[in-house]
Amino acid sequence: SKIFFGQKEYYDIKPFRFPIYKDLVAGEIEGIEDLARKQAKNTYALLKIAKNVAERKEIPIQEALDALSDVNENQELLYDYVDELAEIQTQGQSVSEQKILTVSLFMRYRAELKEKSKWIQLTDWELEDTREMPSRLLDEIYEFVEWERNGWPTEDEEPEASEGN
Repeated sequence: SKIFFGQKEYYDIKPFRFPIYKDLVAGEIEGIEDLARKQAKNTYALLKIAKNVAERKEIPIQEALDALSDVNENQELLYDYVDELAEIQTQGQSVSEQKILTVSLFMRYRAELKEKSKWIQLTDWELEDTREMPSRLLDEIYEFVEWERNGWPTEDEEPEASEGN
C-alpha cells in the first residue's frame, strides 16, 4: 500500500494500530458493499410484503409497514405472511452482526499487531477473532472504519495519529 498512500500515519486502538488513508481501499469497499446489498435485499423483500398488504387492505404502504412491525396489534396480519417474514428475519443481519462483519473485514485489510519489536499485519484474522473482542474495542474500531469511510471529525474533535515505522 506504500505505492498508493506513501508514508503512513497510524491510528492506535490498543493493542492494534491501523494505517490512516482517509478513504477505503477497493477490497474494503467491495466487502462493505456486499454487506449493504444483503441488507437491501431484505429491505426490498419487506417492502414487497408491505405493498401487498397495502393493496389488500387499501391503505398507504407506510401504514402497512407500521402494521407489519406492530406484533401485538396485528398478529392476524403477521400470520398471513409468517413464512416470508421468517425468511427475511433469518437472512437479515442485526446491527451487531453488521458491525462484527465490518470490523472483521477491516482487521484483515488494515490491522497491525506488535509481535516482539515488529508490527505484523493480521491478514488471517477471522470472524471468530472479532466475536471474542471486548465490545468497547469493537466499537472503537468500528468508529474508525466510519471515519475512514465517511470523513474524519473536525480538527477540534480529531483524534491523534502516530507516525509509522
